[in-house]
Amino acid sequence: MGSKQAKLDTTLTLKQCAEVFRVGAQRARGVGSVLGGAAAKLMGNDQSGFFTPTDDSPFASLDNDPPDFMVGVFVPKFGGGGTGNGTAVHMYVWDRGTSRSVELYAPHGFTGGMHARKLITKVADAFTDADPKAHVVAG
Repeated sequence: MGSKQAKLDTTLTLKQCAEVFRVGAQRARGVGSVLGGAAAKLMGNDQSGFFTPTDDSPFASLDNDPPDFMVGVFVPKFGGGGTGNGTAVHMYVWDRGTSRSVELYAPHGFTGGMHARKLITKVADAFTDADPKAHVVAG
């Protein structure tokens, strides 16, 4: 099990960050993702769409800096076909007053690294398109 991440700072508002994430996730869906999602829908295995990530860790209550906003999206893979396999991308946003700290996170299995990296890159690119002053601090 692995993951791909990107961290960035932006002057976009929380609401704008949510919209950029939505747009970035849509842009990240290629033809294969659309076809894989359609096949999963036909087979009754569609898991695509937005969700709110949860922290079920027994240590979650010790987090002294929880995100101000978080959202996830599940993006189907073509290779998943009708099974509904895909990759989840999470966005966590902290409001720091004059700027927002954004963390993008995509967990993946043994063979899902390339798909996860593509999704993280496309969503991060949506942020730099929307805010040319956005500064990627890791990724």
